[in-house]
Amino acid sequence: MKAAPVRIVQGIGPVSCEVSECTHVMLHIPSRTYPEVFPVILKGSRAGTNCWTWNGDTNKPTIKPSVLTRNHNETFRCHSWVNDGQAIFLTDCSHDMAGQTVDLLDVTPPEGSDEK
Repeated sequence: MKAAPVRIVQGIGPVSCEVSECTHVMLHIPSRTYPEVFPVILKGSRAGTNCWTWNGDTNKPTIKPSVLTRNHNETFRCHSWVNDGQAIFLTDCSHDMAGQTVDLLDVTPPEGSDEK
């Protein structure tokens, strides 16, 4: 699985759920040391939401817009598109994957919650 649908439960964090119930998606972009959780919407306009759009595909996820991660002093910068299950690293990355396209790493969904 390249993308795990999750919802955030207060006091617990991300829990596994069906795609139709998700508020976030967990992805592991290869330049990162661990999977990250992104707020997403599945349809409609993302304007004013601070969310990415996600195609809902757990095997070949696409999220938009691009993902930019950097540290406070800009010594590390990772900028990529996630399209059809791959990370497309832009040339403004500071790491050695800049300009490359690589498959996303597999993610293990977090355990579900009994809370309804």
